[in-house]
Amino acid sequence: MSVPVIQVQPAPPGEAAAGGAPGRPAAGGVSPARAFLAVTLAILITEILSTLMLGPAFYPSGPIELLIDAGALLTVVMPLMYLVFVRPMARAIEDKSLAEAQLRALNEGLERTVQARTRELETLNQSLREEAMERTRADARSQLQGRLLDVVQQAVVATGKGGGIVYWNRHAEWMFGWTEQEVRGEPLSKVTAFSAEAARHGLSGFGAVKGWTGEVRAVRRDGTAFQAYLTCSPIWRADGSIAGFVYTFMDITERKAAEEAIRDSEEKYSTVVESSPTGIFIYLDGRILFGNQRFFRMVGRTAEELARMDAADVIHPEDWPMVREIWRKRFHGSGAVEDYDCRILTARGEIRWVSGRTTLIRYQGGVALLGNIQDITERHRAEQALRDSREALHRLSARLLAAQETERQRVARELHDSIGQTLSAVKFMVERAIEGDGTPGSGPHLASLRSVVPVIQTSVEEVRRISMALRPSTLDDLGLIATLSWFSREFQSTYPHIQVEHAIELEEAEVPDPLKTTIFRIVQEAMNNAAKHSQASRITLALRVVFGTLQLVVADNGVGFKPGEPRRQDATGGFGLAFMRERAELFGGAFVVTSGVGLGTEVTAQWAMAEIPTE
Repeated sequence: MSVPVIQVQPAPPGEAAAGGAPGRPAAGGVSPARAFLAVTLAILITEILSTLMLGPAFYPSGPIELLIDAGALLTVVMPLMYLVFVRPMARAIEDKSLAEAQLRALNEGLERTVQARTRELETLNQSLREEAMERTRADARSQLQGRLLDVVQQAVVATGKGGGIVYWNRHAEWMFGWTEQEVRGEPLSKVTAFSAEAARHGLSGFGAVKGWTGEVRAVRRDGTAFQAYLTCSPIWRADGSIAGFVYTFMDITERKAAEEAIRDSEEKYSTVVESSPTGIFIYLDGRILFGNQRFFRMVGRTAEELARMDAADVIHPEDWPMVREIWRKRFHGSGAVEDYDCRILTARGEIRWVSGRTTLIRYQGGVALLGNIQDITERHRAEQALRDSREALHRLSARLLAAQETERQRVARELHDSIGQTLSAVKFMVERAIEGDGTPGSGPHLASLRSVVPVIQTSVEEVRRISMALRPSTLDDLGLIATLSWFSREFQSTYPHIQVEHAIELEEAEVPDPLKTTIFRIVQEAMNNAAKHSQASRITLALRVVFGTLQLVVADNGVGFKPGEPRRQDATGGFGLAFMRERAELFGGAFVVTSGVGLGTEVTAQWAMAEIPTE
């Protein structure tokens, strides 16, 4: 509502100054009479001065006439002008000033009244707007609550104080099969078919002042029964009286089935845990919080004893730092190992070896460590015995190889020094006999002796070949590099269709003495295998030092084979790769065979120079 405001324009300053009664100051501070007198005096003085200046022209008789005219003007004309013109004008101006002052006062009062009314109207208007907004918000909340009650996944039912249904949401229609129009006004216990016991707890609308929750058996429209979880709460009026009740129903059929399944699962889990052949425990904050019977038997302690002990008291002191670090990493998810072996201490002080595995679980509202341990004491003892046996076998093998090389060297020397020299002496004596016998008639005998000389020479060469094959004398006299060159020449003369290429990139002094025989035997075995089985036309022999590692490579371009397939090993052969591997690993080396069908074969043996024994 708008109220018109009367605006009064103030009078111009000139008009206010000109008003007022004679002798009374106007709004500007000067009365009209005084203003008239001042103007009149100014005119009179001006007139007299002009008359004196122009006197001779207008007053020939002299100044006396001039003074007479001035006196007449002052005494007659001026009062007449004041009475006729000035006084009415002054009164009109004064009346106008008074009217304007009254009008201003009236306008100011009216303006104050309008402002006060405007403020009242604005206050009323604000109150009406706030009330309208509150009603709008209340309507929005009511609509939102209605929509929420329609989409909530629970049956929501409201009843009056007498028990008749006044609200029935959509989920209730879906759950029970009745529409809201069909159940409105009906008792809740009749529609849902609750038992009398449930009705006594307040389902009929009586006795539920404090509210009630519990599980009930409900029946749908088609007669099927189901388990429901019910909450009943009173609806209070502003005066503290009860207006009705609101009920919420939740179908818990699936939850009951899940609870039953959980109970069955827990029983099965308990049975499995207690009958497990491995020890199962739960660890948290340095304590063993749970253990199965197998675990208690392993450590020889009861649950009460373990509850008073730290886990560190069960683990062997030398293994506890390792186990603690694994468990810490498992808690922080920073990549702990899956399985580990450690020692535990039983109550009697016995040391047992166990194999453990851990994982994180939720336990008592926090994160705990679930562990499984298995007693591997007997297996560990067997493994230790096996390791000891392997070490003994390794030492025996080393001694066997050394004895074999010694025997080879002895036999080679015997062949060279005994049989070889004997045959050479026989050959020398036969040749001497042939050259020194000049008697006639001895021709047939000399012919027979001459035929024996080549046979003796062949036998000498065969003895030398066998001696070199057993143990090349150059290996001890000239070294490995010269022996490899000699062996390559002999090999190529025996297998002329195979070309042998050398890539030897070190000096004789760079090869450790303990490895010289091993390297020669590996080269000998690898090249003989290539000649027998690979059908190769080229064999490459490489010997070099790469980043502190002595590397031997024997490669061919033959037909190759599948290294993963089992090889036939019998009395006739098949042990070549095993012998080469054994010789390479005897001095801490590594042996690798790379091959493929149609891709040739590469035999690689390498030793770290810093780890090669000096003897």
